Amino acid sequence: MNSVNEKEKTNSKIFELKILEIKKTILEKIKPKKDETEEMKNFLNELLRVAKIIASDTEPLIVGSTGRGTWLKGDNDIDLFLLFPKNVSKEELEKKGLEYGKKITEELLGKYVIKYAEHPYVRAEINKKNVDVVPCYKIKKGEKIISSVDRSPLHLRYILSKLDPSLRDEVRILKQFFKGIGVYGSDLKNLGISGYTCELLVIKYGKFENVIEAISKMKPGTIIDIERGWKNIKKVKEKFRNEPLILIDPVDKNRNTTASLSSENFIKIVSKTKEFLENPSIEFFFRKKNELTGEELKKIKSRETKFLAILFEKPDVINDILYPQIRKASERLSKLLESYDFKLIRKYEFVNEEKNVAYLIFELEFWIAPKIEKKVGPLIFVIKNSNDFLSKYKDVEFGPYIENNCWVIEKERKFYSASSLLKNFLSKDENELIQEGIPSYIAKSIRKEFRIIEHKEFWKMVRNDKNLSSFLKEKYFEKIKI
Repeated sequence: MNSVNEKEKTNSKIFELKILEIKKTILEKIKPKKDETEEMKNFLNELLRVAKIIASDTEPLIVGSTGRGTWLKGDNDIDLFLLFPKNVSKEELEKKGLEYGKKITEELLGKYVIKYAEHPYVRAEINKKNVDVVPCYKIKKGEKIISSVDRSPLHLRYILSKLDPSLRDEVRILKQFFKGIGVYGSDLKNLGISGYTCELLVIKYGKFENVIEAISKMKPGTIIDIERGWKNIKKVKEKFRNEPLILIDPVDKNRNTTASLSSENFIKIVSKTKEFLENPSIEFFFRKKNELTGEELKKIKSRETKFLAILFEKPDVINDILYPQIRKASERLSKLLESYDFKLIRKYEFVNEEKNVAYLIFELEFWIAPKIEKKVGPLIFVIKNSNDFLSKYKDVEFGPYIENNCWVIEKERKFYSASSLLKNFLSKDENELIQEGIPSYIAKSIRKEFRIIEHKEFWKMVRNDKNLSSFLKEKYFEKIKI
């Protein structure tokens, strides 16, 4: 028995040493060096100095990872929030927010564009750094938010008060792990884990390896309530029904910080943490985009299904608008295909940022239909409906006839192929597409130009687009488990 215990202790010690070595290697790659940290500190001080002068009726605050001290090497994205009093109208907040953002940028010799989220804001490039100047309302914990960004200053204060400075590097390592497995970012493109969530997980569990071990044991519907804001677990489950991970926001108990985490990414996180604990490796931290091999291409083709893609120019909107719209368009076209008996197996949305192209990809089980389709009508006993059915199809060549007490006719299909159906549908004008359920930005882009790629042309396109090839490789060949 003693020999067994000694062996376990030895294995545990070896594991600990391996984790320590991996963490040390990762930090050397991702932690800002002293000169970068000093340069960032000086820049933030100057940014705040200018903001306080120009936006003197607000409280300027650096939020996000730079404000919380958990930013990664080379991360030059900075969030400058201008906190307005609650008695300022929304119109005035938006107007002054843009005015101040422009003036701050100009004073620091930068350039800017106007971006739109819940309300417009300034995105500036100053000294090779990306600075978002965002107006918000100054609220206290427990007060009702007026705009969704109002929580960010509260998040900053909470993290600074709860996160031991010695654990900031643990946050950095955890962020890099999530980046490495492809689930970092809670925006509507990535549907993954935010930096704020990483910080909360470290506050809850401590060191990186403790967080990984805790996640590896999670099941769908796991609840984490650090500040114990909820007394009744049943009510939590009711409020956040069907959300795979529920991490209650310490500054707002009615918000799940992982609300945007998709079920697929939750399972992936659990699966990858288990794999890491079984065989710790630095490879988990740095994502490799491998293309489909020739053998893998053969395997996909051997499914003997039909791959079809709709290509159009990526609309020039932020990801939190683009990705919900592109998913909605994909869903609408999926329903269209199936309503005409073209059965789907899978569908994907993909955007190639480098080529500025969006793809809607469909894998079809059936893509060619017979020339004739069968329509089953009402029961013969329902006289009015029977008369309506017979009147509607009085000129069909085959039928009517009776089957199981129902009227039946057979008529020529309007569309024999999935591609002809999609081409006809997408050729409508912009307003018609919107009325048919295609979101506005997608409809506008499709009306400018679209292409339908299928058969050999689809696979030729995959071979020529490394990013698309990597995307399909991950979707078809990456194994996940729970």
